[in-house]
Formats: sequence, structure tokens, C-alpha cells
Amino acid sequence: MLVGRSGISVQGADSAHISAGLEECRRITKKYGTSFYFATQFFPREVREGIYAIYAFARIPDEIVDDPSLNDHDEAIARLNEWADRWRSAMRAGISNDPVLTFIAVQFTKYQIPIAECEAFLRSMFMDEAKFEYANYDELEDYMYGSAGVIGLMVTRVVGYSGENAFEYAKRLGYAFQLTNFLRDICEDHDELGRVYMPQDELARFGLTNEDIAHRNRDERFVDFMKYQIERNRQIYKDALPGIKLLHWRGRLAVRVSFVLYRAILGEIERANYNVFEGRVRTNRQQKFYLSLKALAGVYE
Repeated sequence: MLVGRSGISVQGADSAHISAGLEECRRITKKYGTSFYFATQFFPREVREGIYAIYAFARIPDEIVDDPSLNDHDEAIARLNEWADRWRSAMRAGISNDPVLTFIAVQFTKYQIPIAECEAFLRSMFMDEAKFEYANYDELEDYMYGSAGVIGLMVTRVVGYSGENAFEYAKRLGYAFQLTNFLRDICEDHDELGRVYMPQDELARFGLTNEDIAHRNRDERFVDFMKYQIERNRQIYKDALPGIKLLHWRGRLAVRVSFVLYRAILGEIERANYNVFEGRVRTNRQQKFYLSLKALAGVYE
């Protein structure tokens, strides 16, 4: 359970301070998560505010570890430690001089987000400054539990749910979203961040190495590798799907929309003939509206 005062939004900070934090969290979500932000508009306002807090909590540390302007990994770790300490202080006090941290503390207290889930996320952020490749899928999943699985758990707490097994489905959906991002961003992760999230044993199975990614070798080996990855990614989406009906009705539609929008990126990778080396593959606005209508109708295929 969270450390913090109940009712902090009333007792700990004035409404202007909290409103400023809300607006900045909303702006962060809109700037960095286009598909995700689009889906959040299907949440009721109260739920949407909790989701913005979760996104900002995740995005700010992520931007620190992904900042190419930092001189070295030690500098990134120092900045990450500084931010994490300020967040922990905000959670203990229920307020911060930073309105974003205040808003996160208010929302995390309101929805009883466990500190352990937050710390698991931060652990994966620190891993990004120490681990630049993964030997196998088990290692990658350990990272993804913190980077994405716990985000699914947090969102489930905000949306509301019936049955404890809702959390396992939410974790799987977090993995599905994360893997889609990894596949779309193979080139960017390698070239800009020096990271390869593709399991090394699976690259080797298809006769590939990190050098093939560095040289942007989109040959038959790479295409076969991507087909394998997409097939597994789609299976994880399928495994996670039953969990949507376990969510409270007030948030179910928005999660449906997120589900179809993120999964559609896999189809766009296929339509691009698996060329993830020539710009970011994404769905356009027209596709987002069409897929959202399908989600509204409960159509996932």
C-alpha cells in the first residue's frame, strides 16, 4: 500500500497546484504517447486523470534514460536517482514543490498503487543504463515486468476490476504493448540508445547478430525473424484479451481502443515489408478512428 495521507488532494496542496500538475501530466501524455493519448479520451474524466499520472510517472524517468544529450551513463543514473528520491519524498509527504510529483502522489494515493510496483518500474529504468542486450526471452520478460507489466497493474487499479486474475491479464497486455514498441523501434533503440531488446539467442537462431541491426540488413533472415516475433506478439495479445471484460465498464472501452491500436502497428510493420529501418511505423488518424469504431463494436480481428 502507498505511504501517504488519505485525502491529500484537500489537505496537502491547493487546487491550483494540483491543477497545474494535472495539466502537465496530460501534456506529457499527449506529446509522447499519440496512440495512447487518443485511447485515453475514451476514459471518463476521473479515470483519465489517474491514467495521466501513471503515464507521467513512467515517461519522465524513461526520458532521462533515453536522453542522448547526457554525457555518460553515470550522469543518467545520477539524474534518475535524483528524480526517484524526489518522487519518494512526494509520496511520503503527499506533496512536492513540483506540481507533477504532487499530482502523481495524489492520484497514486487515491488509487492505492503499491510502492512495490513503482519501484519495480524504476528498477527497469536503472537496468537501461546497465544492460544493453538480453540473452533470451526470459531475461527480456524480467525487464518488461518492470517497464510494462506493472504499468498494466497500475492501470487496472485505476480503471477498476472484478477478480484477482484481472492482474495477470493486465500484465500480459503490458508485455504485448512493450514488445510492439520494441519491434517498431529496433533501429532507433540501437542507433540512438545503443540497446538491442531482441533476444540474442533468437537473433542467432535466424543467423543474425547485433551487427545486422547496425547495418540495417533487411534480408530474408531478418524478415523471417520479424515474422516469428510478430507471431509471438500477436499470441500475447490474444492471451491478454479475456482480461478486458474483467475491467470496470467505465474504462473497458479505452482499453479496447488501446488494444486494437497497438496491435494494428504489427500489421503496419507487415505492410511496410518489415522495414523498420526507414522511419517509425505508425497508424494514421483515419486508421485510429476506424479501429476505434471496431473496438466500440467489440470487434478485435
